[in-house]
Amino acid sequence: MEALISDLSHYQISEFFSDNAPATQLQCNQEAERVAGAPASPSAVQGGTSYTVVAGDSVVQFRGAASALNLELLGYVEAAYPDFVPHHQRAGKLGDLDVYLMDNIGGISMYLAREELYRNNFQLLHQTLHDYARFFASAWHNTPADMPTPDRAVLLVDYSLQLVQLAAGLPSRFRQTLDSLIARLPGLFDKDWPMVPNHTDLLENNLHVDPGTGRLVGVCDWKDAQISPFGMSLGGLETMLGMDRVGKGWCYHANHEALRSVFWDAFNQAMGETRVDDRVEVARLAGIFLAHGWEYNEADEKVVVGEGSYGFMYLDAAVLGNLASTSQ
Repeated sequence: MEALISDLSHYQISEFFSDNAPATQLQCNQEAERVAGAPASPSAVQGGTSYTVVAGDSVVQFRGAASALNLELLGYVEAAYPDFVPHHQRAGKLGDLDVYLMDNIGGISMYLAREELYRNNFQLLHQTLHDYARFFASAWHNTPADMPTPDRAVLLVDYSLQLVQLAAGLPSRFRQTLDSLIARLPGLFDKDWPMVPNHTDLLENNLHVDPGTGRLVGVCDWKDAQISPFGMSLGGLETMLGMDRVGKGWCYHANHEALRSVFWDAFNQAMGETRVDDRVEVARLAGIFLAHGWEYNEADEKVVVGEGSYGFMYLDAAVLGNLASTSQ
């Protein structure tokens, strides 16, 4: 796994500097050392639109103008998830590149910690799931009341139209679930259901854990965070319950049902005296459909996922429980 991540990171670094010439990797490393005051080296996991280096207790990230961070939004993200999100600040420019300074949250990506987390019947993963539950509940408790939010009525229309299109385009076995979601969706936009910053890409490489304890130490890559109803990102739980297998699609761990129970028990505990109703399941499923129900065709048009595609197989497994196999 480390070799695969290393190869991918080297490729992404090469592409970044090809796209952002004349800036060079050496120049960025030197600037990172100047900004952070410590020796710098590339992070083990890179992104597709940035170059990230670790320098002591800090992380320095370089981005082109097209992928600049919204620091105002990130301020609300940091407030909503204070135990899990590093502080972001602008650290100037290097040529045309924006430079950002962040706290080093430590740990390693879940992808690189699979061996430790899965050992002894997923013993350490139980701790990760407990912390993940606290992470999601934190948005309910801590999202600032003065955070600007999109118009609820407009967002409801957008989501409803997308779900109607998915109901028309996906096979009939999805229809009952989608029809129910469409009918219940307005409840997510009632005034008593909060709007929060939701992460839109809760994959293993964006979840950092302590491989010795399983503790979730931080969640990275918030550039594309969206303000939407609480629970819309709960589909990210599936990341901890299975893995993608080449040629098979999404495969759950053999004990995924027990692991799911660990999460929900911890989630209810983390919510404290607040008892959320079944709208949390509406939000979770709606988020999964909106995130995985679409793909882009050769003409770069957004279309409903087709049978055999990764997104389609994921929906089949995550929504309907049609499992090709289990991973363990």
